[in-house]
Amino acid sequence: MTHLYSPLMAIICLALLCGHTAHVSVVTIFHIALALAAFLALICRSPLPRLFYIVAAYCIVYTVWTLSAALPWDPPLDGKDAARFLMIPILILAPLRLMLIAPRKALKCFLFVSIAYLLFCLTIGAVEHFMGWHLPTSAAYGADTVAPHLSTGLCYNPNDYSVLLVMSALYIFAYATHFTSRRWHLWGGTPLALCLLPLVWNRCYTGLVIVVLILLFYLSRRVRIRRKTAISLLIATAILATCFIAIKWDIIVPRLQIYIASITSLYDSYGIGFGPCGDRHFMAGLNNYDITHGLTNAHSYLLQLLLTSGLPVFLLYCLLIAYTMKSASRQGRDLFWIMPILYIMLLFSPASSLYLWGHYLFFDAFLCYAAYSDGTKIKDVTA
Repeated sequence: MTHLYSPLMAIICLALLCGHTAHVSVVTIFHIALALAAFLALICRSPLPRLFYIVAAYCIVYTVWTLSAALPWDPPLDGKDAARFLMIPILILAPLRLMLIAPRKALKCFLFVSIAYLLFCLTIGAVEHFMGWHLPTSAAYGADTVAPHLSTGLCYNPNDYSVLLVMSALYIFAYATHFTSRRWHLWGGTPLALCLLPLVWNRCYTGLVIVVLILLFYLSRRVRIRRKTAISLLIATAILATCFIAIKWDIIVPRLQIYIASITSLYDSYGIGFGPCGDRHFMAGLNNYDITHGLTNAHSYLLQLLLTSGLPVFLLYCLLIAYTMKSASRQGRDLFWIMPILYIMLLFSPASSLYLWGHYLFFDAFLCYAAYSDGTKIKDVTA
């Protein structure tokens, strides 16, 4: 497996990123890639760090708890929903196991995967925008007269597109600033600049905010700013934020109502959650179309956990994120350290991120870096 490690990793990751969002016939590629990743993970005998067992324990608790939570509620969970949900722990653990065979090599391999995926999505998104042509999985497919210039790349809608687009760019930037010399930092920031136009075209404001935040965080670590300048920047940011809220109030209000409903759902579910897809049934049952404009998803991975898996799993996930950040911080509080927070913030963009499979791969990459930084000795069996 020594000479095949990097090519296999690249093929599996790209297939998992693209296979579920391209044309229906390509979904088979996703299933094949996932099965191959699971098989390779089972036959590999290299030692594992403590973090992997923590993630595995979380996945077991999360899966068992969420499926059990669906039992008392109507409508009952059907087999298709259960099968889709059972793919989540496999999608998290199998690629993570492969990455942890050789963490340093996997992180470098995932850099090229992110570059390839970013260029692929940008190319297709540009074709959609300028040509008015759309993929069958696009939200604008068949509605060319309504949204001829909406670009969704390889995803179902612009929000999903922006999440995976920005995650790819963030990973490239984080890798360049941590593992390469300072002269390569500008090269690493180029993907973030390339993301700006698609984000503006598609009005993906969450992605734009994340790009601005990561650039500000990077500059704050390397540029000394006087107190008066910092205060002026904060005031200008506050003014811009106020203007944005005033202009987009009709979008913000439904989102806030959904977030409030997600939190108050703990009372209705007695804190145990409604199970997979239970969030959709709960939101649809509120019958407040005038407020939420018919939105039936939490628009946040964290709040979706509250709805589907309840408070215990939500708290366990927060602890997992905190532990990941603590482990990553052992090599310095740089971009990789803050990446899990940006990851959670980005997942406030799509309507439902539970089955947006691609983002789990980026989470695996952050976990791989955390294990690499944890000080645990991991034998590189591919060396």
